[in-house]
Amino acid sequence: MSIPVEIENLEDALSEYGMNPYLITIDNEAHPHITHVTLSRDSLGFVCGIGKKTSANVLERPSVALLWPPMKQDSHSLIVDGVMEVIDTQEGPQGRIAPKAAILHRPAVKKDTDQNCDSDCQSITMDKER
Repeated sequence: MSIPVEIENLEDALSEYGMNPYLITIDNEAHPHITHVTLSRDSLGFVCGIGKKTSANVLERPSVALLWPPMKQDSHSLIVDGVMEVIDTQEGPQGRIAPKAAILHRPAVKKDTDQNCDSDCQSITMDKER
């Protein structure tokens, strides 16, 4: 079950979900690498500290996902797809994420209908290029 949210409204969703999602990258063997991050906002997107493995993954495959689990049972997860770049700083590597699309997602309750949909996902679209 998805709920579309315009990317311009992502800030509203973050006011509810917070700035501490899971960051998902992919390694050389196509295995997911999941880490918990703290985001801050800058003029080009979101920034977070990253480790060596995440940095290496992003340099090879810059497409990433951010996942905020549901805040309570039967509520939606927030999933944001984006492109990350690695920025070297004095404090260590940081990642800057430019969001491209997002959805609020949860499993749908099965109904007695002929519909093939088993979720109520809704897109959070990205209209402007970053």
